Amino acid sequence: MSLIGQSLDNNNVSVTNNTSNTMLSASNGMQSSYGSSAYFVNPSRAVDGTVYLFEDWTNSGIIYATTNEKYSLKNINLNIERNSFESKVGQDSLFSFNFNNIDKFVVNGRTFKNYYWDDDNRVYEIIYESENWSLIKGFKIVEVSGSANPMLNRTRDRIIRKAFYYLKDDSGINTFIMKKNKILKLLNKKETGSEEVLRYVKSNKLSFKREEDVVKILDYSLGQK
Repeated sequence: MSLIGQSLDNNNVSVTNNTSNTMLSASNGMQSSYGSSAYFVNPSRAVDGTVYLFEDWTNSGIIYATTNEKYSLKNINLNIERNSFESKVGQDSLFSFNFNNIDKFVVNGRTFKNYYWDDDNRVYEIIYESENWSLIKGFKIVEVSGSANPMLNRTRDRIIRKAFYYLKDDSGINTFIMKKNKILKLLNKKETGSEEVLRYVKSNKLSFKREEDVVKILDYSLGQK
């Protein structure tokens, strides 16, 4: 696979191929403080599913550094199990990025940030950000063991990707359930304001349980303040 980048401004770096030396050079270009590393991937046993968020590696990514520099590249994916973004540098090798001096990754238009909370360092997708809180999504890998029982039709191990919503505010990062009363409470709307939001939801046939609809509801509601 090729790894192609396009400079965005004079302070940006583009990665133009995906060899180990090139990626290491890119790391040096990123001041080496990003802690990037190359490692060998040993062949694993046959399983169904993947530990990666995206189905393939043909993804456009932009790395936003805390120094206001940007780095664009292709061939990037999020390893949910390792909580790290990776790029293929060969048939058996991956290049792993950490979040040292990195503000965020934007992959295929989706924004990801790293947060440390409750002794846990994880990558979250940013669903919505306001002045006082952020609605974010975390990911988890669950492994289901195969069975020799022919009645179960599950002879191979299976990897399942799960997603969970969280609310990040001054109190930390806490589980958030996508439903009407939770969204309205989050918006802190008075009764008349809530009625207006509900009319908007009904007239546009939106759901408080669908992520893309919730973003529309938040955009509309917060824009009314």
